[in-house]
Amino acid sequence: MKADQAISVDDFCIYHNVQYTFIDYLADAGLINVTQINKVRCIPLYEIQKLERMVRLHTQLEINEAGIATISNLLERIEGMQQEMKYLRSRLHIYED
Repeated sequence: MKADQAISVDDFCIYHNVQYTFIDYLADAGLINVTQINKVRCIPLYEIQKLERMVRLHTQLEINEAGIATISNLLERIEGMQQEMKYLRSRLHIYED
């Protein structure tokens, strides 16, 4: 991964005013990917939106890390079911016409 495709963990934590242990917990739980680029821990750009949502849950709603893990898993399941419903509806339209 290139350096222009990621943000350092340090920069993210300073900007969002979160502790490094929060990012470590999310990475250890498998909720986000953290990579190393030139010996600097970085967050890929495709993870930023998801991570910012988790930060808002933590800071604004005061949800702990375990709660965030549960919410993230439920949101992923909902998104998967929505994609499946979209697929099934498109298949259904084939038979309706």
